[in-house]
Amino acid sequence: MIPPRPGRARRVPPATTRDPRLLRARAGGLRASRSWRPRLRTTLRMAAISLALLGSGWYVQDVMTTGAAFAVVELKPIGNSRLSEGEIEALLDGLKGRNIVTTPLEPWRDRLLSSPWVREATLRRALPGTIEVRIAERVPMAVARSGDTLLLIDELGTVVDEFGPRYRSLDLPIVEGLMERDGKPAPPDDAHVALVSEALASLRAANLLGRISQIDVRHLRNVTVLLMDDPAVLQLGHADFGERVLAYLDMKERLVRMVDQVESVDLRFENRVYVRPRKAGVTFASMPQVPSEETVEEALAEPEDVDGQQ
Repeated sequence: MIPPRPGRARRVPPATTRDPRLLRARAGGLRASRSWRPRLRTTLRMAAISLALLGSGWYVQDVMTTGAAFAVVELKPIGNSRLSEGEIEALLDGLKGRNIVTTPLEPWRDRLLSSPWVREATLRRALPGTIEVRIAERVPMAVARSGDTLLLIDELGTVVDEFGPRYRSLDLPIVEGLMERDGKPAPPDDAHVALVSEALASLRAANLLGRISQIDVRHLRNVTVLLMDDPAVLQLGHADFGERVLAYLDMKERLVRMVDQVESVDLRFENRVYVRPRKAGVTFASMPQVPSEETVEEALAEPEDVDGQQ
């Protein structure tokens, strides 16, 4: 046995402890040192999946934005009647061949709206290569005279197209005074456009538009109309156009029996109707009742006299 060297303590190995608290602490440290490996494997696995998804997303985006499989190959018009498919494709010339995903559609919609026939338009993508073109067209309601030119207009007074042989099948009334002043072409003003729009809407609501031959709006306070196969000029004022024409039609047969060759019928007043024969004079009657034939002679009077009686 070797004796210990002087001045140096003998190293004694630590005694084995049986304290449960120390044992748990030692076991927990060992488990902690072993648990980082599963977490590392899970992290690497998730990173690999994320990279794969990211790569596939880049690939799909690249294919959809640059691949020929997603080029516009077909334009599908929906709702067009007057505009042919060829005219629609002409308005959208250059859209075919573009990428259906990345191409903005609003500028192409503006091109469609530049056509006077198109009131509203929407474009919708239908993958992989079709653009649906939905169109709401303007409906021609009358023909406006502008000097020697006739123009199709809708119920809002918007010019749709020049009237020509291609529209010969349209049986529409002629509007005087909307686009001319003193017999010369002139742009319509807001007041005349609003008056024409109201007159067309009122006559259409009364199912009379097909019976109207001419509408004259030269005087803003007194719209006059001519019916088909009826030479009498109907003065309708500036409101209730359809109702006043219906009132005239209701009394027309009785008026014809009482007055031969009626020149004009003034329907502007609520309770009275003035009838002007082709000879001088005015026939005076209540509305809707018409005087009997025996009282017609007593009802004849000049316009000035009738106004003086009121």
